[in-house]
Amino acid sequence: MDGTSTGAFSARFQRIADSERFQNAIVAVILLNAVVLAVETFGGAMDRYADPLQAVNYAFTAVFVVELAIRILAYGSRPQRFFRSGWNLFDFVIIAALFVPGVRENAALLRILRLLRVARLLKSLPDVRVLLRGAARAIRPATGLGIITVLLVFLYGMIGWTLFADVDPANWGNIGLASLTLFSILTLEGWNSLFATVFEARPFAAILFFLSFILVGTFVVLNLLLGIMIGSLEEVREEERIRAGGDTADIEGRIRALREALEAVEHSLRVDRERRGS
Repeated sequence: MDGTSTGAFSARFQRIADSERFQNAIVAVILLNAVVLAVETFGGAMDRYADPLQAVNYAFTAVFVVELAIRILAYGSRPQRFFRSGWNLFDFVIIAALFVPGVRENAALLRILRLLRVARLLKSLPDVRVLLRGAARAIRPATGLGIITVLLVFLYGMIGWTLFADVDPANWGNIGLASLTLFSILTLEGWNSLFATVFEARPFAAILFFLSFILVGTFVVLNLLLGIMIGSLEEVREEERIRAGGDTADIEGRIRALREALEAVEHSLRVDRERRGS
């Protein structure tokens, strides 16, 4: 098979893989796979419909194998390029693992692999992909903020243990209990009952301690975390916009270059005719 026929062959599969109808059909199969997994959690359904459900799961596996083959064939003579994408590698692993000896005999592992097929919906939703990339981008700056939060909790934990260990030992009896209590206060859940317990014994210290920690820990730290997440999401969206614009600009640039080349050829032909006429 020559290069031209190979290119036409891969282009045909590329059109299938990129078609909206094909992608919607795969999403529908993934959703049906999720429904079947949910049905299997009911013992009565498994007792009555075990064979049909197993047949449906085999059908799902066949569909996903065909889909994977189409997407790999779309790369033509360079199928290794398919594995450059993390999502493609994830798809290949969870499908190929079904054919590993011993997996089908392990019901729990087989169910986990079928469940992971549902996770493939994430790559089918562009907004979800942006959120995931934004979350991954925020890990590095959020790590520094996490270290600051741990130090803050430790410092306030030591102060809380010093002030309230004898008043409320269940929550402030040692640095471990105090840190867990402060982490719960960061969520603003149940802080009023904790405050009321120590307020009766040490009202001034309780007001100063809780007010400062809530202001610094909850409003400042959590707002900084939200700011990091929002900034990362904006960066990812900007990259997606530039990438999309770059593709358009590249096509426009090629069209412009072709037009200039055609104009140059026409000019050369015109000059050649004029010389011959003279």
